[in-house]
Amino acid sequence: MKRAFTLLELVVVIVVVGIIAMMSFNAIMNIYSNYFQTKTVNELETQTEIALEQISKRLEHRIKPSVIARKTDGAFLALNDSGVNLNAEYEILEFIPYAYEIFNDVPSGSNKAGRYSGYADLANSSPATGLISPGSNFTTGVVETIKDLTCREDTNATCVDFKNKDGGVAAIFSDVYYDVQNSFGYKGVSNLDIAKVGVKSIDGNTLEISGFANKQISEQYHLAYTANAIVPEQSQSQADKNNGVFDLNLYYDYRPWMGEKYKQNGEKATLAKNVTRFVFTEKNGVIVLKLCMRAKNSEITICKSKAVY
Repeated sequence: MKRAFTLLELVVVIVVVGIIAMMSFNAIMNIYSNYFQTKTVNELETQTEIALEQISKRLEHRIKPSVIARKTDGAFLALNDSGVNLNAEYEILEFIPYAYEIFNDVPSGSNKAGRYSGYADLANSSPATGLISPGSNFTTGVVETIKDLTCREDTNATCVDFKNKDGGVAAIFSDVYYDVQNSFGYKGVSNLDIAKVGVKSIDGNTLEISGFANKQISEQYHLAYTANAIVPEQSQSQADKNNGVFDLNLYYDYRPWMGEKYKQNGEKATLAKNVTRFVFTEKNGVIVLKLCMRAKNSEITICKSKAVY
């Protein structure tokens, strides 16, 4: 006949089992906590990388003299100006990208595809003949592509009309000095140096320039139909305000050379939320971006940098 547990032995067993259970619970909680923290860090790193990649892809198509850093009061400098640094005083990044969607867009073996070559024949161009661009083919498809990229919903009020020399497309020439304060329309349109252009004839290679006689031109150019602005903005959430985080928004589909401003005339898309810092600078033609984001309902913050050549 087996002897039953004494009360003391039973108490000892219960205590030992309790200790083991508590140790197991703590181990499980530590594993879960580490997993949650690792998952949060990985997700935050991915979000930060995606936001930086979206910005850098747009900057890769920038027209370099057009890049400015702007204060919230509207004052701005060229990004490569010595007055712009990483102290975030100039917190808005604004620039004009070239129309890469129609640049040299010719399938192999085709001479009918719409595109612009980026080259100008200065010897044969004049106010009477227009700007002749060898290798370009300004088809209906080119005109419609620009229209589709700028029309909003079902209205044509914002559509850029490439058939009209004052319809919203600009030509920006290489090796021409541009005064960033006046040339691109960031401050106003009275002293524009860039040229507003339109297609002279469909399926041709010639552009009409608005006010041709007063424009500086060269043998190489890019077309543009929009500017971009990367803007830190406080969300309406009181929790975000209390936590010191903000949204990073992209404004697009507006044209400074037409007197338009990003806030009043542009379309807006959110690049990132829960941002704690966005700064940028330029050295020797290379733009360096730094973006910091905080996980929601957490103190975990991730900062990443990216260089754009």
